[in-house]
Amino acid sequence: MKKRNITLTIGAVVLASVLVLSYFLFINKTETVNSEVAVATNKGELILDVTTDKAMYDPGDKIELKVSFKNQLKQDLKNGKMEIKIKHLEKQVGSTIEKEISIDSNKTTVVTEQLEMPDTDFKGYLIEVDVKNNEKKLVDSATVGVDVSSSWTKFPRYGYVWDFRKGVDTTSRIEKLKDYHINALEYYDWKYRHHMPVGENTEVWDDWSGRAIYGETIRNYIADAKDVNMVNMAYNMIYAATNGYEEDGVKQEWALYHAEGDSVGKHFKFQMSDSTPTGITHLYFFDPSNKEWQEYIFEQTNKVFEVFDFDGWHGDTVGEWGKMKTHDGEIVYVKDTYTEFLNAAKEAIGDKYLSFNPVGAQGIENANKSDVDVLYVEIWPWDSDSEGLKYDSYYSLKKEIDKSREESGGKSLVVKAYMSYDYGEQHPGMFFNTSAVLLADAAVYAAGGSRLELGDNGSMLSNEYYPAENLFMKQELKDRIATYYDFIVAYENLLRDGQENTDNRIEFPDYANSGVAVPNKIWAYGKQDSEYEIIQMINLLGVSSDDWRANEGKKETPKKITDFEVKYYYTNEINSVWLASPDRNDGRTQELSFTKGSDENGDYIQITVPSLEYWNMIYMK
Repeated sequence: MKKRNITLTIGAVVLASVLVLSYFLFINKTETVNSEVAVATNKGELILDVTTDKAMYDPGDKIELKVSFKNQLKQDLKNGKMEIKIKHLEKQVGSTIEKEISIDSNKTTVVTEQLEMPDTDFKGYLIEVDVKNNEKKLVDSATVGVDVSSSWTKFPRYGYVWDFRKGVDTTSRIEKLKDYHINALEYYDWKYRHHMPVGENTEVWDDWSGRAIYGETIRNYIADAKDVNMVNMAYNMIYAATNGYEEDGVKQEWALYHAEGDSVGKHFKFQMSDSTPTGITHLYFFDPSNKEWQEYIFEQTNKVFEVFDFDGWHGDTVGEWGKMKTHDGEIVYVKDTYTEFLNAAKEAIGDKYLSFNPVGAQGIENANKSDVDVLYVEIWPWDSDSEGLKYDSYYSLKKEIDKSREESGGKSLVVKAYMSYDYGEQHPGMFFNTSAVLLADAAVYAAGGSRLELGDNGSMLSNEYYPAENLFMKQELKDRIATYYDFIVAYENLLRDGQENTDNRIEFPDYANSGVAVPNKIWAYGKQDSEYEIIQMINLLGVSSDDWRANEGKKETPKKITDFEVKYYYTNEINSVWLASPDRNDGRTQELSFTKGSDENGDYIQITVPSLEYWNMIYMK
């Protein structure tokens, strides 16, 4: 398991193992295919961490690999050898790089290596680092993911920043997010006012709540992020203004009003606070389809790009609140305005990126078919999709990721879903439940989506007001999240690169399973692309609820199982079977033996899987 910025616990060296599968019982015909597997994993006896100098690389870039060591082997390492391999899925790319290394006991050192990567665009890799002693025995090992992509929009890994006080060490904060491979940042509440994001003073200003915002800090964040190949997105709502908007040129006749029968009711607004130092307490909403409002807000947004080197606009909403009316009495549902507004916005901001949040996934279909560069949604468990399925379960997350991919022509949905929301508000300063976070992440990643969850100074999001920071990650969760992000980078071409769901039959002879995330069962379903058939396998054994939110801060740890059988009815002839998991062997691919057979349900393979903790991915060629 990879660690970030800590000293690792000492563990035993993992020995090579051979998995030989037995013949099946009760089958009509069988054929056995064997494979021999060498397994290595990082135990921290020598390697503290492996990092790269950027979050993402353009094709043809060189990678600076940094390996941090501390010798805790209780003896000197003399005339050892460091071996570096670049893997794309099950294949090694290029030759093994070898470098002699000697480290005295309890001493630390850092070794850097320049790596030439393939120039193929939109590919994920796992770099494996093995250290052997002078007897050629493996003493420690670690991995890191690498994304070679010319744009962040194919494999978005969104993070956030919110702290724009004077003197913030932006470099170290960006460094932390870079090591999670975050390739785009949402700058939350950086602006002067919602309807006027850039005010007269661009060096220091108060945001709506009275927080002091420093332009130099924002510029430093942007510069540091660009240095490590991260995109910077300026957050702002698409249709909101704050108190005093009329003095700044916003016209009342652009407003949205509550519909009260046949009449125009009160101005649609939200109270944000009882009182603030700025006197701003409310958000007032305007008709996104109003051409004059569009012209106004697009002009204000383009002023942002004149003053700050942001790469795009992250548009936000407060969701769908039912039938509204314009100043002239025309009926408006905000969600129905999204496609036209977003297409006009994209045209207005030119070559800048556009992302957008249809809160609660209400009207998400209209955002999905628009010209946004990246799909994004803030999920709340009480909202429902068009078929009435509430967004409160693991399966509901997968279903929306699938639907958004289809509606958008293949884009990967970024999901923002606040873990243990009420628990965090009631117990500020406490910790996230590790199992809850990992299961929710696995549900999203396995389906082909990604998460907005990591941000400012390495924190994890639990509230829609980002500065709240109610809950924190324990060290175990930090370590595991780091490995999960390496994993989704290394296997991005199996997770969200054109894979489609299949209905291939999957059986677990000794355990209950389901294709729709049922408590106390293994959640398993099939996918495929032009080269691979894939089983996504998430462990809900011993987990009593399928809710992703864990609102009370509780979630059972799944029952880990070992050496269990999986029976998979394949579409195409299977020649090799591979296992990859963020929960074992630092995400390395491991070849598995399998047996072929057929019965009344068709042709199948049967595999013995070494273990399942939270999430396994089996891919078959």
